[in-house]
Amino acid sequence: MLVSIVIPTYNREATIVAAVESALAQTHRNLEVIVVDDGSVDSTLEVLAAYENRISIIRQANAGPSAARNRGVNASRGEVIAFLDSDDQWKPTKIERQVALMKRGGSGMCCCVCNARVMGADGALVGDTFDFAGLRFDFAEGEWTNPQEVLATRFLLFNQVVAVRREAFDRVGGFNEKLRLLEDYELSLRLSSAGTWGVIREPLVMKYNDTNGIGVECMTDRESHARVRAEVISGILGSQYDLGSGARSNLERTLRDLRTESRAVAMMRAGGPPARLAGMMLEFLLRARRAARRRSPSWPAFRGKAICV
Repeated sequence: MLVSIVIPTYNREATIVAAVESALAQTHRNLEVIVVDDGSVDSTLEVLAAYENRISIIRQANAGPSAARNRGVNASRGEVIAFLDSDDQWKPTKIERQVALMKRGGSGMCCCVCNARVMGADGALVGDTFDFAGLRFDFAEGEWTNPQEVLATRFLLFNQVVAVRREAFDRVGGFNEKLRLLEDYELSLRLSSAGTWGVIREPLVMKYNDTNGIGVECMTDRESHARVRAEVISGILGSQYDLGSGARSNLERTLRDLRTESRAVAMMRAGGPPARLAGMMLEFLLRARRAARRRSPSWPAFRGKAICV
């Protein structure tokens, strides 16, 4: 099974080599590596020149990460597509294990996600993405049967950890090129109804937050992050996307919470003591409401089963 690895990059001269090397070091050997340079103005292209006989390099004017990934997919030949950010790295067995699990899961398994280890700006371990998302199960590899219900209530790192069948990627329309932030979250919501998902509990991705980028910058700005996530959810709710009633209700609740969070942060930034106090009280109530919802029997828990070798 041919796997196409798509790496979008923009001004990553310091990290692109490690990313490409981790892609080329995969134990699954039937693969192609496609790097899409999204208008870099540093030495990224010069650094990549050493790999021109081993990878495909596509150059384009700056159009954003969604457009770059779609451009790479359009140029690819693989039955399975995997995405790697140019400042992150994979463990050597990532693709091999994901392909094997999707084969065991059958054609109805539209994609496979693995855990990721997140490293902070100081090089210290921040944690694992499955833990952040509350994704807990007691088997090593298996099938996730309710991704839509879970993703309607929480965010799961997606781009770096997914391997997706090309047919499913094309069927849901690829990345939304209007988005430059949380485009992976939006795609994961659309893919959540395309079939079951494979899951691998072991962290097979190293996600680094020590480089500047629009994603990291947005995560450190709560108001911007809440606003962009609200825009993504509004778009999903306003589309013809196939949502179950439970997922729709949870997305609507999440949307209300995000709008409240944006309002609270804006009030705390307003400057005057009354506004800051009101913002703090609003945020306290929001956190209490979220905590109560997570303890509620209606909070969607992971459902799935082990798929043995």
